[in-house]
Amino acid sequence: MATDQQEGLFAPRASGPTGVGDPGIAVGAPVAGAGRGIRIPRRLVLRWGLWGMILTVLGQMSGCFVGFVWPKKVGAFGGLVTAGEVADFQVGDVKLLREGKCYVTRVPEGFLALWWKCPHLGCTVPWRADDPSEDAIASAGRFNCPCHGSIYDRYGQIVAGPAPRPMDLFPIVIEGGTVRVQTGPTTVVVRARSDSMEQFPVQ
Repeated sequence: MATDQQEGLFAPRASGPTGVGDPGIAVGAPVAGAGRGIRIPRRLVLRWGLWGMILTVLGQMSGCFVGFVWPKKVGAFGGLVTAGEVADFQVGDVKLLREGKCYVTRVPEGFLALWWKCPHLGCTVPWRADDPSEDAIASAGRFNCPCHGSIYDRYGQIVAGPAPRPMDLFPIVIEGGTVRVQTGPTTVVVRARSDSMEQFPVQ
């Protein structure tokens, strides 16, 4: 008597692998064709790779944009850095402001914030407190670049060496007796020479 077998969960498929549903085949025995994995079309793989590259590029661009527009942390280079109180500086003093990558100098006309980057080739210029002075403010102290010998006075004016111009400036803000420096490459003041009009006097 013929029986109708309908394809489903419990009945073998007509196109199933050899051995499925055959009498005499032990349960769990290897089945021909059963080990074949799912084949992924090459077009789909390429599509996944293309979208992955696009998302990676967009993520990098988004990170750069956020880093550019995000406000800089106060007290670090690229932001507003506190140098101290006006009363803490005597005329002729030069203070290293490491967080701001600059020196704050007190000259008779007021205050200057000199970026420690040499205008010649970008070396860090140290302040030499014991070297002979190159200005009339004090008897000792000058900036001396160790790379190529450029020498600057307390105003950042180039006195000797290959540097093409004076040391660059950062703007200074004095509020309530506190001296703060607006640091960062985007705020730097490039000057062709040093004169009294480029000072930031005490307010």
